[in-house]
Amino acid sequence: MSLDVPPRPSPSAYWSPPAVPPVLAAVSEGRQPPQSAGRGFRLLRALLRLGAEEEHQLADIARAAGLQPSHASKLLKAAGLENLVEPGTRRGAYRLTRDARALAPVSTGTGRTTPAVRRIIEDLQQETGLAVSWHEPHFRPGLGFHLTLIDLACPLPQLRAAAAQHEGDARTSAAGRAALAYAPAELAVSADDRPLTLAPAVRDTIRSTRIALRRCPGVCTLATPVLRGQHLIAVLSLTGAEPLFHDPLRAQEFAVLLRRAAGRAAGSWPGAAPARRIA
Repeated sequence: MSLDVPPRPSPSAYWSPPAVPPVLAAVSEGRQPPQSAGRGFRLLRALLRLGAEEEHQLADIARAAGLQPSHASKLLKAAGLENLVEPGTRRGAYRLTRDARALAPVSTGTGRTTPAVRRIIEDLQQETGLAVSWHEPHFRPGLGFHLTLIDLACPLPQLRAAAAQHEGDARTSAAGRAALAYAPAELAVSADDRPLTLAPAVRDTIRSTRIALRRCPGVCTLATPVLRGQHLIAVLSLTGAEPLFHDPLRAQEFAVLLRRAAGRAAGSWPGAAPARRIA
């Protein structure tokens, strides 16, 4: 079984870390009053502490930032103009945009993986030289189906944001697609209860190969579901520089190693019912 690798992008397209938003560039150049800038950063730090992937009520954000709600509201609107913050699905709620989340430091592991899984992640990273990430699926009313980054082994700091796969829509990341191919339909919904469906051909390909692929300018990610039977436990991913995936045989080797590691991880997983991990 071969792995189809999409055509490479133009030679001039290279991946680079997220660009600094204009508001942060302005602050670094001294083009904003220090006091105002400090409060703006305090607000963004509060959103990061509360949860970069979730939406939060204005009152909670203001409290975490140590600001009056009226002042926090003005700062949130200003941050919205700079594409740092966007309204949530609930009235009076806000969340960081995808661009802002990409600037957040990525955890290299929360310690919630088992020692056996951690060893598998480290071995796969050493074997391939690529970044290895472990995501677990969750569902919460108001947030919908989402993946939580649990562990990350990354040799290159500039790859961390790509390997973390912090996408607002699970359908746009390799890990998200691998998860959605096996997630129960009643849980595979967005924060506003819209179905997160994959095209039938995409879903069938992922199920037959157990590989989801996403190629961005300069970077490529392969993801595979970690399954117990047909129950989704987690998603294991490999992320590396795009030129490493040019050779179909090498890309296929990465896919084989990834699937083998996922199989070992599933075999070492504790005996709790996998379906409940997504509830």
